[in-house]
This record gives sequence, C-alpha cells and structure tokens, in this order.
Amino acid sequence: MKRCITLPGRLLALLLAIMVHAVAAQADERILDLQGPVSPDRVGDFMDFFIDEGRDLELANIIALNENSFEPIKTQVPDFGYTDATIWLRLRVQNRTDETSDWRLYFQENFKQIFHVFVVRPDASVEHPLAQSIDSPFTTRPIADPEVVVPLTLAPQQRATILVQYWTEGSTNLPLSIETAETYAGIAAKKAAKNFVFYGMMLIMITIALLALFVFRQAIFAAYTAYAGCTLLYLMHSDGVAFQYLWPAFPLFNSFASVVTGAGYIIFGAIFARMFLNTARENPVIDRVLLALIGVAALMVLSTVVIPTTIIKKYLILVALISVLTYAVAGLVVARRRFRQVRFYVVAWLGAALSAGLMAVRHWLGVEVSQEFQYDSMRVVMVFDALMMGMAIFDRYSQLRIEHQKALQASLDVAQRNLAMSKRLRDLETRYQLAVRTSARRDRMIENTIHDLRQPLHALRLAVHDIARSGSGSSKNHASIGQSFDYLEKLVSDHLENTGASADDPESCTGAQDTTDMSLDEVLASIREMFLPDAREKGLSLTYVPTSQRGPVKPLVIMRIVTNLVANAIKYTQSGKVLMGVRCRGDKLGIEVHDTGAGLTSTDFEDACRRAVRLEQADREAVGNGFGLAIVIELAERHGYRVYHVEGRNNGTGIGVEVPLMGT
Repeated sequence: MKRCITLPGRLLALLLAIMVHAVAAQADERILDLQGPVSPDRVGDFMDFFIDEGRDLELANIIALNENSFEPIKTQVPDFGYTDATIWLRLRVQNRTDETSDWRLYFQENFKQIFHVFVVRPDASVEHPLAQSIDSPFTTRPIADPEVVVPLTLAPQQRATILVQYWTEGSTNLPLSIETAETYAGIAAKKAAKNFVFYGMMLIMITIALLALFVFRQAIFAAYTAYAGCTLLYLMHSDGVAFQYLWPAFPLFNSFASVVTGAGYIIFGAIFARMFLNTARENPVIDRVLLALIGVAALMVLSTVVIPTTIIKKYLILVALISVLTYAVAGLVVARRRFRQVRFYVVAWLGAALSAGLMAVRHWLGVEVSQEFQYDSMRVVMVFDALMMGMAIFDRYSQLRIEHQKALQASLDVAQRNLAMSKRLRDLETRYQLAVRTSARRDRMIENTIHDLRQPLHALRLAVHDIARSGSGSSKNHASIGQSFDYLEKLVSDHLENTGASADDPESCTGAQDTTDMSLDEVLASIREMFLPDAREKGLSLTYVPTSQRGPVKPLVIMRIVTNLVANAIKYTQSGKVLMGVRCRGDKLGIEVHDTGAGLTSTDFEDACRRAVRLEQADREAVGNGFGLAIVIELAERHGYRVYHVEGRNNGTGIGVEVPLMGT
C-alpha cells in the first residue's frame, strides 16, 4: 500500500527544511574568516560560550552538546565577572589566505588556574596544544611568553573549531586575538620594550630610594622602597613576567600573588602616608583610619585560607581604591596648613586614584575597558606616582632643612637677646650695688630706692635666668622684661643722678618727672610680668583685669606705688592669689591691689602706713623693714594722689591709689 503524504505534512516538511537551512546559514555566518591578524573585539563577534556550573564536564560532553547550548558572548571580549564556574568558549575559523598556515592564538592574560585549548578538525580529530592546570609550571607552556600564546596550524582554506576551557580564582576576562607568526613577533618585541622601559624606571627610583636610605638613615625611604617594590611586583605579576622569571616553578603562589602584592601596595602605602604626613602626632583620627586599612589588607591575605580567593581578589580592588582615596584625602587635609611640604604627595595619590578607579569601574561596574589600555594606564600612572612620591620625600626634606635653618637663626637671635639682657642685668646689679654703697649718705632717699628695687629686681632676675636656661622666649616675654628693665634703670638713674638732692626733699628726683597720658593697662601688664616669677616661686596666682582706662600720671611714680603694693601683697600672702585692677571712683580712677592674705583692719592699715612700723601678724608672715606702705603714702601725697583701704572684704587685703581721670 502506497503511503499518502497530505498537504499539511508537506508544508510541515518544507518548514523544517527551511529552518534547518536557516540554522546552517546562521552557523556559516558565525565562522571567522582568517585573512590576517584579527583583534580581540572582532574575535568576540564570532565567539560563543557555555558555563559549566558544576565544573564536571569533559571535552566529549561539550562536543556532544546541542548547538543551541552555546550562546554568543554579550561583551566585546569574554568577561563573566567573578564566578566559580568553568567557562567554555567556542570559535569557528577558516583560513582564507593562500599561503599562511602558521597562526598564534594570543590570549592577553598571564595565567588561569585551569586553562585548556582544543582544536577540533573537520575530520573530528582533536588536538590539545595547551593543557595548564593549577600545578603546571611555566615551562609547560607551548610558547615561552609572559602571556598565554598557543600555536595554531591551519592550512589555507581549512576550517577548525577552537574550544577553550578555563577556570579562574579572579576575573574571567579573557581577550583573544589571532595573529600570524610575524605579527605576534612584532607584538612581543613591542611589549618587551615597553616593559623594559617601565621596569627600568621603577628600578631606578627604587635604587635611588635605597641609596637615600643608606645615606640619610631615614625610615621613610624604607617605606617608600617597599611601596614602590610592591607596585612593581603587582604589575610584573599582571604582565606575567613574574611567573616567567621570578617564581616559574610555583604556580600555586602565582595563583594568588595578586592578593599578596595588592595587599602589600595598600599596607606599605599606608605606612608611607603615616610617616610622610606624621599623622600619629598631627592627626590621630586619620592615623587610626590608616592603621585600620593596614589591618584590613593583612586580614584579607590571611583569610584566603578559609574564604575563596575569587571573593578576596574582587574586594581587594575595592579596598585598594578606598585606600588610595584615603591617602589622597589625608594629604589634602595636611595641605591646608603646609601645602609646600605635601604638594607632590597629593598629586601622586590623586594620580594613583585614577588608576585604581579605572580598575574598580571595570571589575565592579562591568564597564568594558581594554585590558591593554588598563595596564598601560596603570604603568604610566604608577611611574608618575612613584616619581611624585620620590619628589615629595626630597621636597619635604628640603622644606624641613629650610625650616631648620630658620630655627637655628631664631635660636641665634634668642641667644643674642639673652646675652644683651644678661649684660643689662649685670649693669643694673652693678648700679644697684652702687646705690647700696651710697645709702649711708642718702639715708631716707636711698632707703626708699633700695626698698623699691629689691622685690622687682628679684622677680626680674628669676625671669631672665629662666629664659637664659631654656634658650627660648617669646617676643612678648622679651618686651615685658624690657619694660621692667626700663623702669628699674630709670628709677636708679634718677636717684643716682640727683646726688645733690636735699636731705629734706629725698623724693625730688621723682618730682621733676613729666606727667604723661598713658594706658593704665600697660602699667598693670608690666608689673605683672615683673613679679610673675616671684609669685610663681611662692605658688601664687598673679593676675590683672585688663582695662582701657587712661590717665594723666607720672609713669615712674605710679610704677613705684603699685610695685610696692604688689611686693607687699606677695610677701604677706602664703597661698591663693594677688589681683590687680582699675575701678572707676566718681571722677577718679582707683588702681587697686587685692590679695588673699591675713587681711588688715582699718586700724591696722593706719598703723602700717607709718614708716618703719611692722604689725605683729606681719612679723609672723615675712621678714621686712616696714617701709612699703610708708613709701606709697609719701609718694602719693607728694604727687596729689590718695591711698585708700578697700573696706568690706571677707578675707585678704585690698589697697588702692586714686588718680585723676582723663580731662579732670
């Protein structure tokens, strides 16, 4: 019986035939015609992939897969992020040249933990030109190149299917170009020359740093050397040169060398930043952040024992970016105060931030960046970065040397001022001794002079000796001591130059002094500086209340009055404080001195005003001759001022002198 084929059956058969033809035509369109070298982007247009999540499929399983099991790659070059799966790539090629048979599969990647290349011929025969496991040393590679290069023999007009199997603990990015033997030789020569220049420049800077370490004995050069060395090793590992020349027999180490060198870059970069910016002393907050980054980087290296290296490598890129940005921000913070010392440092880390940012964008955001462009930019940035860091160190020491010279000059100036003050002190003490020797002839006048000089001179001597011993002193201190010298020298000069003064007018020397409109604040400030060492010697606080009041006074007279009051207050106060201030009293000003001593009643005050009279409690408190208040009273009456006792105090004594206000 004849089999009858219905019309719907014929239509279905025709439809199936059309679909088979379309699939075959599509398969033909996915064949890469080799007419010369092919770039990675062009190769990617013809490449399919299959992801083996279980990592258990063999070549036979892959060949037996349905055609639709493979998918075209969705990026310019194969890149599936960070995954623990095995990746299979498929590429169909046909040699359209008439003469070229010798080709190179040039993988722009230095190492994969598992890496196999199979070539399936039209007759179903299979070649295995690359077989790399995680234990394979460098010598097992078919071509000794820092990056993986596989020879491919393909006769003119011949077809072949290339299958690539790989698994990695890092990025799955795998650019592949197809080169002729001649074009590959040119690429290899160009790459070797580029590496020679880069490595040479880095080694020169490291050598200079080592020489500087030997000459200057500064630890910062060691930190810089370690930082630059980790930078160089990281890029040598990325280029594959480290596996070829440094540890060719240790593929297991090469598998996670990027973790070690990357963490070293972070750790020694942070150490360099801490030492260069002196964050431990000048910015403790930033210093703690830098120490935390060092700890995180070290912990990431140790955690490879328990955490998959794939995860560590991905997060290490992010930590490196955060670290570099932190180093740059730390430099910017310091630059606000001392820009010249950190200018090169800031520029260097900002440049490094661009490189770290480019890598983070590629690995974290999936932005397609040519691996060659990425590594070339890293080389340029790292050389620039290392150069700027070196310049930063030498510029910093140049600035420090200038500051040191300035400090030496300042010390010399201080020493010269101290010598001048010591000379003035010796001269003043000589004149003081002359005044003592003359006291027998100048009874009352010299008694007053000696009394006025003894206490401020003692305080002044303490101040000058303190400055001479410390070898330093502010301009304000020198100015205040200079005012004290002026007062004492004027006081002695007036008394000694008036040797013909009448015995009945022992104060005639001060009577001729001109009245001057002066700030009473200057008087109190000078007296405080004069007696401050004496007060500190007794453990007392000596202060004054600043005032803007001015008065038409005779400066030397006012100085003598107030210094006697302050000297008495310090002498008879055993603990607490002495306070000076100015108070408005109607149309006059009261310059007052208060203390926390035993205190005086009104009767005691009247008795103490008499010359050579000492109260019983005064004898218990301190040694003296009873001239202080008497001299104050005599001076005040002679020049139209009034001395008064401050009533109503709960403890201590307050004594003041009234002087006119301006315009009264």
